[in-house]
Amino acid sequence: MTNRALIAVLTAGALALALSACTSGGGDPTPTVSSFSPTSTASPSAPDTGAETAAPTAPADDPTGTVETPVPVPSDEADGWTDARAYDACRNEATRSQGADYTWNDRSSQILVQGSGGRSIDVAGLYSGGDVGVANVTYRCTVGGTPDSPQLSGTVVR
Repeated sequence: MTNRALIAVLTAGALALALSACTSGGGDPTPTVSSFSPTSTASPSAPDTGAETAAPTAPADDPTGTVETPVPVPSDEADGWTDARAYDACRNEATRSQGADYTWNDRSSQILVQGSGGRSIDVAGLYSGGDVGVANVTYRCTVGGTPDSPQLSGTVVR
């Protein structure tokens, strides 16, 4: 048998098989549906209401080696301090205490937190002095008093 004859026989057989699968006696094509049975069912989840949003926390850099998870300070318990007021006051304190080798960034997302050492906020900045070149730094500032009579202290923690 030649290749041409073999191809003709195989093509005719495939065509006959395909047509017999599509017709049911009367000559009208009838589509067939295979049964589907899922192996598992998904249950709908509750819609996200946004009520369970995790509060951001300040970095847990502590020179003493103890790790503590600070919690945000509610504004009604902060003696008039807001996140923005505390950051601005601490940025001014960092500028005064650390000198000209440091520049401090505007506030982006830093929040006032309550830890064992009191209320604090981290001020982000750059150090560009000495033989280091330029390095990212953080000034951890403890916030006390009121915005009208602040009591601030802090240190560079990284």
